[in-house]
Amino acid sequence: MILSDKFVQEIQSLEPLDQGTFEKVVNFSISFIVKHDTQTTLAEVLEIDESDADRMFRLTLKLVSFFGKFRFGDREFKSNIEFLKLSQAKKTFFLQVMESNSQQLHKRLSFVESDGMPYFKNLEWRYDIQIASRAYEQEIKPRIFLKFDLENDQKQDHIIIESDYANLKNMREEISYLVAQLESSKQQKIKKLGQLL
Repeated sequence: MILSDKFVQEIQSLEPLDQGTFEKVVNFSISFIVKHDTQTTLAEVLEIDESDADRMFRLTLKLVSFFGKFRFGDREFKSNIEFLKLSQAKKTFFLQVMESNSQQLHKRLSFVESDGMPYFKNLEWRYDIQIASRAYEQEIKPRIFLKFDLENDQKQDHIIIESDYANLKNMREEISYLVAQLESSKQQKIKKLGQLL
């Protein structure tokens, strides 16, 4: 996933902030996600108008949420960080705090994105066809077996599904549609993150 031009422009509005304010806002957003700290508001921390604080908070929350989903330093993280139009001092600080909070952010944001649902991995498949039968008039239909693991909170379940070609084709079409919608749905979750936490 690559940062959209609109997202980059929104984040660029943080550039006029002085370094100290930028650091406080980023730290506040990270604390909000990781610790769910709501005892104080950003307006109280910065001693500024609530509407200005809310605008800064939403932008930095969006920024931290986007990069927090990735493992620090992985390919997607590095490729997206280049698009940020922030001063070198702000970028350096942002990288430092993201690195020190990387594991907690990734864990928390991955949970929010998945809504606590298990995810699958290690997909294997087998295609079976019956080549002989005592019932001469019985229609020969191929069967497809899918085997995969479902993982949730380090618990793993092994699943085996048997399907015919028609159901498998329907599932493929549904998954293709899902993949096409994936980016926009992720963006919606990021936008709603402030309301969810």
